[in-house]
Amino acid sequence: MFMKLFLVEDATIYMILLQKLLENDFQITLSKNIADAKKIIEDEDYQFDVMLIDLIMPGTMDLIRQIKKNKRLSQVPIVALTASDNPKDLIQAFDYGIYDYIQKPIYEEVVLQRVKNAASNYLRLKELKKLRESLMNNQQIDDLTKIYKFDTAKWLIDEKLDENKTGQKILFVFKLNGLEEVYKQEGSHRGDELVKEMSDFISMNFKNIDILGRVDQDEFVCFVNHMMSKELAYVRKEELLRMFSQKKLSDISENMDLQIGYCRTCETVNYEKMYQAAKKMLTK
Repeated sequence: MFMKLFLVEDATIYMILLQKLLENDFQITLSKNIADAKKIIEDEDYQFDVMLIDLIMPGTMDLIRQIKKNKRLSQVPIVALTASDNPKDLIQAFDYGIYDYIQKPIYEEVVLQRVKNAASNYLRLKELKKLRESLMNNQQIDDLTKIYKFDTAKWLIDEKLDENKTGQKILFVFKLNGLEEVYKQEGSHRGDELVKEMSDFISMNFKNIDILGRVDQDEFVCFVNHMMSKELAYVRKEELLRMFSQKKLSDISENMDLQIGYCRTCETVNYEKMYQAAKKMLTK
């Protein structure tokens, strides 16, 4: 399936060259002047994955401004073509919201790669947005604890890790030992009470932007979605264990105990590896 390109270019030689270069990968809508381009972007029948616009055409900045005000097209990446060697022109264009630029005279390989990269990144972001909306619309929340189910939590954590590979983030793993015996000896109602209380206990001690999920019947994870040092993570773990041991959860069975492990992103970069590393550090 072709990606959709909006090409705005008034120089005949470049118009022909760009169409020939891009026609194998893109469905191209062409405009030879700014007035026609403005009409096209206001027509709701047109959808684009990338725009390639000559920056030196009179009125180009007004066109870019109009695109960025259009809710349907505001996020579509704009790649500017320019023959200007004045850095002020590019600075202004980036201020208006262009994604990338290509200097004239053009190199065919550069044009093709940059335009394809811009379109592919935009399509990927659209898919991620759809998937996120689907997860939320499908109510991927654990009925008992009102936190994320495992699959949803894992997906959200991996997405955050992919967005920021350099920042230090922490994954905590919480395991409530003895819960299985409570279910057997005291029944499902009592076991569910403890699971819900454990979820509330964890939630109270982390921020709303952190990602909290239920991995298993007696296991939870919390991804700290902001800067936290390894030293601070250790302090948080010890504080939570102390609070648990003081029975700040109401009426906890003497036969139950809590284990907490954690791993930081500088040691590994995806959920599964972080989870396994944190599990190895589980301590009472």
